[in-house]
Amino acid sequence: MFATLMLNGSCRRFCLVFVALIGLLSLAMAQSVSAPDTTKPAMVDIKDVVVTGQYGSGSVQKSVYEVKVITNAELKAKGANNLREALQTKLNIDLGQDPVYGSSVGINGISGEGIKIMVDGIPIVGRMDGKLDLSQISLNNIERIEIVEGPLSVVYGTDAMGGVINIITKTFQAEKVNLNLKGYYETAGLYNVELNTGFAFKKHQLYLSGGRNFFDGFTTRKSVERFQEWRPKEQYFADAKYVYLADRFRVSLAGSFFRELMLDRSAPKLSYTPADQSWSYVGSDLHNLTYRPRATASLMYKFKESNQLDVLLGYSGFYRYSNKYYKNLVTGVENLVDDKAAQDTSRYHQVTARVTYTLPAWKYRLHFLFGIDINQEFIWQNRIEGEKKKLGDYAAFGSAKISVVEGLDIQPAVRFAYNTVYRTPLIPSLNIRYNRLDKFVIRAGYGRGFRAPSAKELYLDFAIDAHNILGNTKLKAEDGHNANLSFNYYLVKQQHNITLSASGFYNYIFNKIELVRIADVNFTPTYQYTNYKNYSTYGGQVGISYRWGRLQVAASAQATGYNVVYKSGTSPAKVWSPDFSANATYLIPKAELALYVGYKFNGEKPLFSLDGNFKTGKRYAYSLLDVSLSKNFWKNRIQLTVGGKNLAGVENVRTEGVTVLGHTGNTNSVPVGWGRTFFTSLVLHFSK
Repeated sequence: MFATLMLNGSCRRFCLVFVALIGLLSLAMAQSVSAPDTTKPAMVDIKDVVVTGQYGSGSVQKSVYEVKVITNAELKAKGANNLREALQTKLNIDLGQDPVYGSSVGINGISGEGIKIMVDGIPIVGRMDGKLDLSQISLNNIERIEIVEGPLSVVYGTDAMGGVINIITKTFQAEKVNLNLKGYYETAGLYNVELNTGFAFKKHQLYLSGGRNFFDGFTTRKSVERFQEWRPKEQYFADAKYVYLADRFRVSLAGSFFRELMLDRSAPKLSYTPADQSWSYVGSDLHNLTYRPRATASLMYKFKESNQLDVLLGYSGFYRYSNKYYKNLVTGVENLVDDKAAQDTSRYHQVTARVTYTLPAWKYRLHFLFGIDINQEFIWQNRIEGEKKKLGDYAAFGSAKISVVEGLDIQPAVRFAYNTVYRTPLIPSLNIRYNRLDKFVIRAGYGRGFRAPSAKELYLDFAIDAHNILGNTKLKAEDGHNANLSFNYYLVKQQHNITLSASGFYNYIFNKIELVRIADVNFTPTYQYTNYKNYSTYGGQVGISYRWGRLQVAASAQATGYNVVYKSGTSPAKVWSPDFSANATYLIPKAELALYVGYKFNGEKPLFSLDGNFKTGKRYAYSLLDVSLSKNFWKNRIQLTVGGKNLAGVENVRTEGVTVLGHTGNTNSVPVGWGRTFFTSLVLHFSK
């Protein structure tokens, strides 16, 4: 019943009418105070405040880590609706895509379970086939996204070997009332409605948001009716956050709820029904229903001596119900398939508690940080051995930030941890930052990473017609080392700002966990998780950015090398992969139009496969180009953004040398996008 309503054309018409009428609604609000001008170029200042892995909050320039920031202004300019779209044109971010299971993200050649994704420091759980669907992470009430490349296992523990992506939600607004009503339409079949509001009263801040996203589905197979490669889906989301701000402490309470229904529909088939002695067209429908609840409570207290206590408590949940139906396409009658193997239920619950205490000493030339980190995960799934599992990770960590001389900071750190499944080694790190007159910033770092296998990698027993996937209880934990070096030069002359950057990295992972093909079972391809002997990536990037008044331009290039050894005695596979990205923002003064252009060249990427023998292949290169224009009307109360995404028209990218395991079996291509699309976003803004 719900699936029928989901695809009802009236829902789509409502969204289009909403976008058309949103401007008319502003006529009734003429007495509202105008909003700040949001058509200015999306610029990232070197003094932007970041919190990921820091001693409290601090500027990007003073961080010992190389933290990359995606601002809210940039997200608006590019028309990003979710985390996948926010990261799509970023250098050193490699996105993989499964039309059913969602996106996977890679940093510096490490992907999947090796990248930790968090919201305000709380990990997001619920990966399907190692992938965390980034399209399920909406960007409503988002202040910025912080990305740290390289392991942060000392602070955040397992799953942070390759890097951390931390989504920071809003905590402060200057206006008493802030209201944003947004409508979004994209020609691929997206119809989105969103409402965000914030209230500020003395020391209190309250944020509320909610909305609905609808996707019609998309396919490149024009000759196949009903079936869609990118499955149609409908999403509902709601968020609430309360913040109490005082001189010495801050209290925050937040909760969010997300619901998605995705339909995986087969092509129609002609079938004979003996009972009715008639022929009819039938199809099979897989209803994938997902819930993601999340709750967070945090406390920050500053003592008189500038000591600071931070307490973070969080819950992250994931529920996924997959039910298969047979549907008569003539009568519309559908029946649940009476087969346990055709149904799947997954429930994940993770509770996180992190407490840190920071204290300065030696006239603020020395800072200490001590912390405890507790993560407890509970899993119920009928496709894992025993159906119930409990995994725990408990740790204590500490670091010291030593300001040896003016501008030179040395930060050693160590983590002691206990994992309920695997013995955890001592995890050290060392980071050094040197700042010369705010013009030269050099960073160097070493970090050890550790990742225990997930419950699915250990216990999964998944079988469909196309392939089988098995867990492996004999897996070894991943253990690795990372070294990195970066250089930034800032030149400021009157209104001209130039930043030159260069960096290099090296990752070495023992016992890398990958999915390999083993002997077929009943003529069905069967895959199992196993350990590679070692897996290393290395490379570097150079970049330049220029900002002058209304103009900002940035370009950067990177080369990443891969060295993979499956087992002792086998020859290593060595491959290089190039990437390039560029973006520009310009405010056209007379027309008061903000122009945004984003481009990324994704070079050939290596593919590794064990299909009887260790094989090396490649995914061909492709380019992405996004262009948008934004303009404010009526004293900035209305913001209109129009643009095009993926203007190069990329859909599926060919692979060579190995076949890729997809949701429907092995393929010789990977999905990337919906081809060329155009979008419009209309925002009605009120503030007082």
